[in-house]
Amino acid sequence: MAHLIVVEGPNQGKTYQVSKRETIGTENKCTIVLGDRRVAKVHAEIRKRKSGSCEIRNLEPRKNILVNGEVIKNVMLQHGDWITIADTTLVFSEDADPEERPSLELDSIDPGELLTSNIHSRRKQFEDADSVIESIDHAGTADSRLRTLYRVSHELCQIMDLRLLVDRLATVSLDLFDADRAFVLIMDEETNRLKPMASKQRNPNSDSPEFSRTIIKSVFRNKEAVLCSDAQDDARFLSGQSIVEQNLRSFMCVPFLHQNNVIGMIQVNSSPDGDPFGPEDLELFCAIAMQVGVLIENCKAYRKRQEYNQILFHLGRATQQLSSLLQRDRILKEAVRIACKLLNCTKASVMLATANDNLRLASVQGMTPEVWAKIDKRTLGNRFVHNVIEEGKPLLVSDIRELGYKPNPRYQTNSLLIVPIISSVLDGEKPIGAVCVTDKVGGGKFSGNDQKILSILAGQVAITIKNADLYEKATVDSLTKVYVRRFFDLKLEEEMLVARDKKRALSLLMLDIDHFKRVNDTYNHLAGDAVLKNFAALLKKCVRPSDCVARYGGEEFAIILTKADETRACRVAERVRQAVESSEFKVPNHVLKITCSIGIATYVHGEKAKQVLERADKAMFEAKNGGRNQYRLSGSAEKH
Repeated sequence: MAHLIVVEGPNQGKTYQVSKRETIGTENKCTIVLGDRRVAKVHAEIRKRKSGSCEIRNLEPRKNILVNGEVIKNVMLQHGDWITIADTTLVFSEDADPEERPSLELDSIDPGELLTSNIHSRRKQFEDADSVIESIDHAGTADSRLRTLYRVSHELCQIMDLRLLVDRLATVSLDLFDADRAFVLIMDEETNRLKPMASKQRNPNSDSPEFSRTIIKSVFRNKEAVLCSDAQDDARFLSGQSIVEQNLRSFMCVPFLHQNNVIGMIQVNSSPDGDPFGPEDLELFCAIAMQVGVLIENCKAYRKRQEYNQILFHLGRATQQLSSLLQRDRILKEAVRIACKLLNCTKASVMLATANDNLRLASVQGMTPEVWAKIDKRTLGNRFVHNVIEEGKPLLVSDIRELGYKPNPRYQTNSLLIVPIISSVLDGEKPIGAVCVTDKVGGGKFSGNDQKILSILAGQVAITIKNADLYEKATVDSLTKVYVRRFFDLKLEEEMLVARDKKRALSLLMLDIDHFKRVNDTYNHLAGDAVLKNFAALLKKCVRPSDCVARYGGEEFAIILTKADETRACRVAERVRQAVESSEFKVPNHVLKITCSIGIATYVHGEKAKQVLERADKAMFEAKNGGRNQYRLSGSAEKH
């Protein structure tokens, strides 16, 4: 499934699904409506062809559309393409997860372990293409060896997957030099260790071979290729355990260099039965390795782009998921979970600014309550978060020690990333908080791409929080923090439909605070408001999260009890009655004792909401007329 993800502009964080035909513009008739005022009314069109590929076409000749930085009239889109329309940038994404391939079961090597050795048969790497031609031509078999070099280069250049590249290189090297074994090791950027990625041997039935650390030590330290025609006859190599145990006769080991750094190496071996390698073999091997060094970097860059595009795709799904939430706590909890997943880290938190410019931890992942309890809340965010919120700019730290700080023992890595939560840059709003991440899996550092991803997520969090606040204002009573009557009426209709369709029980409680007018008249309206707030909070504690508590009007409240028959409804009503009777209600300069009267009605299939409400309301008045501080069941005159 294809999607467009807005990564820059007024609609940042939004995701649009691409079907057969989509129009992009500011008019409501467009299927993708952008809030960018510089975008034309109907600016572009995306069509899906029968082959499944998508084409974008500019419908506004006076305004340009850029795809990957180039002005286009119409062009076929590929996964990961960046589309710029006015001030809005979108990423075209197709649902395709990167393939997972198993790695070799061989130990990686820390370069710090690679000490000097006594190997002296070395050759410096080529500096450029001219030196390759000169060396091969000087060898006296220029045509044949150049053809071989061209053939191998042409074959390897078509591969963009690093694992496939090194696997094919090992196979080619085995055949080209008539070797018995070939190994390829690549430097892992996150762990800074040489990692075995390919291993080939001519006899598949022989024991699993090991690479020679003795040889690799010399190649890594000196950045030079090594050749030995007969290791068994050379006392210099007898100290190498793997050389002796595997009965090696001849070997070549050549490094792959990029910007004068070893990014990997390849080693080929031959047994005593095979022909020894010679200087001409080493010349050709070094020429191939020079090109492979470039290909390795190309594969890594291609892989990073694929991974980034995959993250963008999952970010699009995540923002859609966030947009569906309307409770602030759930939004923030989901935000830290998504941040850890997208950025491949174990710790994330959201800190929100308070009215007095302090910070409070609103949500956290990767930190236990015990650890959190030990943190001094007065200094929370003093190092970096305050500045990020104040300046409204993200902070990416590769190593906290470079800023003169000691690493915090709570964290496993020294790299961190903090981005502000801003709902609208155009309105000049101050950030309401910040998203913080640390502890990259594998000990790696956060990157510029990570910063872009987290900034988009933080923008969506800000928008979702604002929507949740608006939803709360429309559905929640500002004084008591329970639902308003309008929402309650809609909720009752909805729950009655569910109860009818799934044949579930449903009950309704109507509650009224006894002698509430006396509280207002005696202690003033501020005291009355305090009683209402505390009463509502007490009701929410007495019922399940799935039940709906609402202020029905004045001092009247209502509760929808899902999956509750008469027996359960009576138990809840008695629990509420006892809780209210035994509680102390603190008001300015006084502590009051109050009671309430409760009416119960259990939904009968076929009834309308108005009928259930009338029965519950009538039962409540029966409870009040019967002496108050009690509940009555609709249709029953019996006192409880």
